[in-house]
Amino acid sequence: MTRKSKSETRSRPGLFNRIAKRIKKLWTNEVNVYFISGMCYNCSVFDKIKLPEGYNKQYIEWHIPRHDESLAEYARTMEKSIDTTKPFMLAGYSFGGVIAQEISCFLSPLKVILISTFKSDGEIPMLFKAAKSTNAADRIPARVYASTELITDLFNRFVYHTPTSEQAEVMTFIDPVYVKWAIEQIINWVPRSKCKYLHHIHGTEDQIFPYELIKNAFPVEGGDHLMVLKKADIISIILGGILLMKE
Repeated sequence: MTRKSKSETRSRPGLFNRIAKRIKKLWTNEVNVYFISGMCYNCSVFDKIKLPEGYNKQYIEWHIPRHDESLAEYARTMEKSIDTTKPFMLAGYSFGGVIAQEISCFLSPLKVILISTFKSDGEIPMLFKAAKSTNAADRIPARVYASTELITDLFNRFVYHTPTSEQAEVMTFIDPVYVKWAIEQIINWVPRSKCKYLHHIHGTEDQIFPYELIKNAFPVEGGDHLMVLKKADIISIILGGILLMKE
């Protein structure tokens, strides 16, 4: 029997280490977390949010819909960005939370995390109910939707108390077709998600979805509807706890 050289003996641990790393990589169950932003906002609103190790942040951006496109059809298009061959979760902010719940009707995410949105009939704001009963979205003149930049500027200043200039980089989806369609969808949406593991993070000072109407949510004290931008550190902590929670 031939004896192995010293160089062959020394190289063996390096080979074992490489094999061990490959096996570990194969057995590591990393999870993709797909984020969907709020109406008019791109996914850079989530840039400051940190996830625990093993959870990969992925973004699904808005696209311009057909004027007659249903919410279910739109959600089907957005879900094409999801790699369903790997474990995944959904995280939706505001209108993105509505889309996340729609996607969960035909896919099976491990969890759905909602941020600053609603998930049941009892959480629908009175403003939305009034707009739906009066068919307000169709009554608004087309020229108003064409003045989207003016509307968003007024909304930011008098509702969020934040100059639009500070949000210019994140508020990029202001196409009139998209805005009109999104308003119609969120006003008329009927919650129907049957996702087993649905979690909700909500600010106590939310201007759009009053906290008093929200049930079974992790509260963010002083958080308003833009808390995903303003309180990313707190949301990261709560979100991390939800992701790591054993169901």
